[in-house]
Amino acid sequence: MSTVINRATSLPKYESLFYFTCWTGAVLYSVYKVSLFSTYFNDYHDVYNDFSQGWIWLGRKQDVSDQEWKTWIPLITRLMPWLFLHHSVSHVIKALPNTMVRHIHTFPRTNLFLSYLLINNVFLQLLCYWYIFTSVSFLYFSIGISGALCTLIQPSVLYILTYKRKNHIIWLINTLFLFLIHFLKIPDGAFQNMLQLSDEEHYLLTLTMCWIQLRSISCSIDKHISVANYYDDTSHFFRNFLWALAYSLYLPTLHLGPLILYHEFIDSIKKPFQAWKLAELGCFLLNLARYVFWILFADFCLHFLYFNAMHYHPKAVESLNPWALYGLGYCMGQFFLIKYVVVYGLNRSLCGIDRIKAPSQPKCVARVHLYSDMWKYFDEGLYKFLVRYMYTPLLTSNFNKLLASFLCFTFVFVWHGMQTNICIWAFLNFVGLNVENFMKLIEKSKYCANIRERYMSPTNARRVHCVLTSPLLAMSVISNFYFFAGEEVGHIYVYRILNDMWYSTIILLYFLYCCCQVSIDIKSWESREF
Repeated sequence: MSTVINRATSLPKYESLFYFTCWTGAVLYSVYKVSLFSTYFNDYHDVYNDFSQGWIWLGRKQDVSDQEWKTWIPLITRLMPWLFLHHSVSHVIKALPNTMVRHIHTFPRTNLFLSYLLINNVFLQLLCYWYIFTSVSFLYFSIGISGALCTLIQPSVLYILTYKRKNHIIWLINTLFLFLIHFLKIPDGAFQNMLQLSDEEHYLLTLTMCWIQLRSISCSIDKHISVANYYDDTSHFFRNFLWALAYSLYLPTLHLGPLILYHEFIDSIKKPFQAWKLAELGCFLLNLARYVFWILFADFCLHFLYFNAMHYHPKAVESLNPWALYGLGYCMGQFFLIKYVVVYGLNRSLCGIDRIKAPSQPKCVARVHLYSDMWKYFDEGLYKFLVRYMYTPLLTSNFNKLLASFLCFTFVFVWHGMQTNICIWAFLNFVGLNVENFMKLIEKSKYCANIRERYMSPTNARRVHCVLTSPLLAMSVISNFYFFAGEEVGHIYVYRILNDMWYSTIILLYFLYCCCQVSIDIKSWESREF
């Protein structure tokens, strides 16, 4: 029903303020209830090292049970000197062609344009070599020569196997590789033992290989498009191979994303050199300060809110009252958001130094109420990947929208890891997104249009939209709990929402209704601003 909701459909200001106050108040109160339950861990026997001493001046222990946060932030810290070296040398390589061309024009009988193209092509190849060298060097010092070779061999083999292949062959080969990576992920398995990797090194290597797999698919399909447009591509095999490696191993997005599509990456590095301006440097430093603040803010909150450790204790989660239970879910969702805001936002800023446009950081999950918007705005790179390489080609191949959507979510399930909780999460998202699309089709029908024109004002149509969307938002939220906390905790949320007292569910749906109204107001404000 989103077509009814536009900038003209605004509520009275006091009503919008009321919804905002209700939603914000509910969030703050539920988080407060979670903080009270954190006393459960006061005398906790910490067998799995879920807690550290924390900041001395706070005098409280810190929840460090989230594996991603515990691994990603030190990884970013270790990357910083390498990224400084990466950007410093690449800046010099990009600036040299302009300097050389300025000197060439002093020589007689020199074709300036041809000279520029030749020099630019040479330095573009040099830039790609540098991108590959810095990434492989970092991997060598981080996870050893065997791990570095794995990340170098993977895109090389995939490039050779998929070169000039049709799309269905490209997908078949890459899907087989995804299944292979799934088995390589097994902790203490043959792969980890053969390479003699620690748990952290093994996690870092398999995480990197998953991202490389997405880039290899993007590279192979975009290459197939370019081969179809240019008849003589064989002579450029090695040049394209160099570009593919540079793209797959690009250091700022190597380990943690976000996903930049191949054609966007190549178009960016081909652009003429532009020196950085003082205003751009100031913007970069401001963004850097923002992401450091979010890291410190998250660490500060983890001294008082032990939601990460809590979801490892399903029996304790079962005993929570509704306010604390849904507050726990909200905290998990917001922490998940902060992780990706920091990682994607920081890496986007680092890509900007190379004049490479990366996808935007995620939008706050507390102000998005539609499945379609959640997929579009949380991970923009993955969304564009699915639309460009899967959904649109499937529709043009006479697949219906439902089957195309199912295959997209099947791929999401396989790429994220073939686990039961991931399967449930992907399936619920598939169902929710298609229910939303079905609602939009009904809303566009002549029958609904006649009802709106005869009996409903635009503001009432918006209210009805939010009433109908709030149960779908509840389903969206619960599906994410399967992703955040696993199968057992996800089942607890489903059981509680179905078996708690009826008034508890009504209260939950009311506050989700308020969330829908706030989401529409913010979306409308953004459209006016931009």
